[in-house]
Amino acid sequence: MKTDPIMGGPDRTLTVINHQTGTTREIRPVKTVQALLRHLELTPETVLVIQGEALLCDDDPLDQNSPVEIRPVISGGSLP
Repeated sequence: MKTDPIMGGPDRTLTVINHQTGTTREIRPVKTVQALLRHLELTPETVLVIQGEALLCDDDPLDQNSPVEIRPVISGGSLP
């Protein structure tokens, strides 16, 4: 197993499943939802971030051992 010189331990990745693009990526772990969205260059108001059964907010920490799902926010509008 390779050692990451910056993180000081075995290489770790965070699995990100992006339902907007239909892609799955492995990225360097980040600590919060806000950091993840910044890394992916996504606007927080346009996506939902889900990990396990939990819908996460901007400042929530991420579990580095669990995949993260990115889902688009869909607005149905309002009725007249």
